[in-house]
Amino acid sequence: MINNDFQLITHKLAEDLPYINIYPIGDLHIGSGDFDDGAFRRWVKLVLSDPYSKVVIIGDMLDNGLKTSLTNSYEAKMQPFEQKAWLVNELRPIKDKILGCVQGNHEYRSSILADMYPLYDVLAKLDLEYLYRQNMGFLKVNVGSRTESRQCSYTLVLAHGASKTKTEKFSYAIDGMDILVTGHIHQPKSAFQSKIVIDSKNEAVVMKDFVHITVPSFQKLGGYALRGMFMPQSSNVIPIIKLDGTKKDVSVSWI
Repeated sequence: MINNDFQLITHKLAEDLPYINIYPIGDLHIGSGDFDDGAFRRWVKLVLSDPYSKVVIIGDMLDNGLKTSLTNSYEAKMQPFEQKAWLVNELRPIKDKILGCVQGNHEYRSSILADMYPLYDVLAKLDLEYLYRQNMGFLKVNVGSRTESRQCSYTLVLAHGASKTKTEKFSYAIDGMDILVTGHIHQPKSAFQSKIVIDSKNEAVVMKDFVHITVPSFQKLGGYALRGMFMPQSSNVIPIIKLDGTKKDVSVSWI
């Protein structure tokens, strides 16, 4: 059974962790002729080599080209069922690092046509179906030990995203969020944003900071993107979100 989007995913990680590094990933479009396998291999190597690594999945992992979609299914390098099997095999070595997962519009194609949920199937094969959300995932992650009785607590929101303008506007609709991770537009970026909050408990007006990460795609320029004259975007950068375990602090780096 698929959990409701508003059911909070909670993780209480080890108190002796000094920090964790979250490697968000999405927009692989596995099965597409333009899938950049080399870039994906680099990402996997980084995750496996980092003892403090964790992973969140932002959708469109599968290209899932159907006859009714804009994708030319005749150009696919794998059929949809092969894409799922391939992804299960690739995620198995890092399954214990996954914190949450949302589907993208490419997986949603199967949902609206046949009530099928490809990414749910992938996570179910890894015994992680409880981490899957259909549209948006809300996470609370506790890490390290800020005091003897209290860990550092972080809140994350995972969503595949919509247009650039719509996604940026919606980011201000969520209170209490430390980090928003989206994809879809294939334009890697990180933005440190803030909102005004009226703190009635302490009778103060304060600023609440949050970070918005847009993941890169793992697509080479070609096919649909070239025909549509979409601007080229780098797939050679990888975002890392560091959550400190000794004090509440979020930092982002790109490698």
